[in-house]
Amino acid sequence: MKKSLVSMAALALIMASCSNDEENVIDNGEVANAVPVQISQKVSGVETKAAVTVGSDMTAVILMADGDNPAFTPFTPRTENVLTGEQNNTLANDAARANVSNTQFKASTTAGEIELTPTLYYPVSSASTKAYILGVSPKGVVNGTTVTFSDVDGLQDVMYATKVNAGTSGSPESSIELNFTHETTQLTFDAKLDNADLSKTEWAGKDVSVKTITIQKAKLPESLTFSTGEINWTAEKSISVLGCNTALTAKTCAPSVPVMVAPATNILVDLELSVGGQIKVYNNLPVKKDGGENLVTVKGKSHLVTFTITAPTAAAGAEKVTTSAKVTDWEPGEKGSVTVK
Repeated sequence: MKKSLVSMAALALIMASCSNDEENVIDNGEVANAVPVQISQKVSGVETKAAVTVGSDMTAVILMADGDNPAFTPFTPRTENVLTGEQNNTLANDAARANVSNTQFKASTTAGEIELTPTLYYPVSSASTKAYILGVSPKGVVNGTTVTFSDVDGLQDVMYATKVNAGTSGSPESSIELNFTHETTQLTFDAKLDNADLSKTEWAGKDVSVKTITIQKAKLPESLTFSTGEINWTAEKSISVLGCNTALTAKTCAPSVPVMVAPATNILVDLELSVGGQIKVYNNLPVKKDGGENLVTVKGKSHLVTFTITAPTAAAGAEKVTTSAKVTDWEPGEKGSVTVK
């Protein structure tokens, strides 16, 4: 039997649970009548995705289903191994096994073994029944065939590992590899001045920096249907991007925090600049490729968008119009009433 991977905290829980032979026990370790599933993982494309790079810590939920190429639907989540028997170390049937497990690992383009909590076991009813495994990252709440993510902010690099055959307890696969791939597109922004010499512009003697970048009509991943691998997106919303808040020069600033959104064919952004402490607003800016056509973003690819900012030229011999603004406070109006009979 292969050795099960188990944390010390889980082992302590097992030992504490063995004091009463009559009650069912939740177990993450060695089981007398079952073979643990041991898997490895790798991440495709980490070299091109800033949100998850080689060595990044990742969390994932691992799901298991029995049968010959199961569809993972319907799916009833079980998050515990329930042990019975005289020594509280046997699984009474297949339904006593956990089929949902959590894991944390470092992203790598080469396969590396991962630890599962709780341990997943092959079917105990038959040594010839296959088990299949798939994975979703980041981990979330499993309900039916859906994993719902706790954070929906554009900062989640949602990844999916399609199902693989883990073999059977009688003939387990020697190398069970989950290959996680990126399911969103990624946008990263930087900015620069077209000309660092501002002496003949309206911005002469002023520092210029990016205040905010807003992506219009972005859709964010809120859950993933693991039976199909399809992401369920939020409604369209505007999201802000952090970064590039230092004084701009002719060299691009450090890239912004990357955001993960649904692929799109027509991206509009709003840009706010701070020019000497005054805010300049530019709305509905289309994102183009070098050839002038719209940038079309693609699932699994990271797109760098560069703002090239040209300061307005100062008009010689002309006076600039100066404006100011004030806001009139609310004045009480007539009251109303509603009679319901």
